[in-house]
Amino acid sequence: MANNTEDDIFHDIIMGEEKSQSQGYEAGFEAGKQSGYDEGYRLGWEKGSSIASEVGFYHGFIEELQIKIQDDDSKQRAFKVTETLLKLITELTLEDPTNNLLFDKLENIRAKFKQIMSLLGMKADFNTGQEKKGVSF
Repeated sequence: MANNTEDDIFHDIIMGEEKSQSQGYEAGFEAGKQSGYDEGYRLGWEKGSSIASEVGFYHGFIEELQIKIQDDDSKQRAFKVTETLLKLITELTLEDPTNNLLFDKLENIRAKFKQIMSLLGMKADFNTGQEKKGVSF
């Protein structure tokens, strides 16, 4: 009987180590999973707000530009392109960020904006304000 008790104590020690290792693994796995969710949420929020800001800039800029050039006969070609751009912007859906068409449509919007700026001889670009300012050596 003494031998059986010694085996049980030894077995409990070994099993305690395995149990502790298993619990540590589970706790680490859950902490890593939560950290991944948090980082993914933050990255998604940053990218989403960046895209929304850019599209909002184009929309507001083009609407104001249309008001200024609508009666100028020499700028009717640019005016038609602004109408196309506004149509692209209003048809842009941001509900499914995993859809690759979203980024293709965003590139089309950027290209149309550049085309309008070129047609009018203007220089305007979306600036996120994230560029580093200061002296560069």
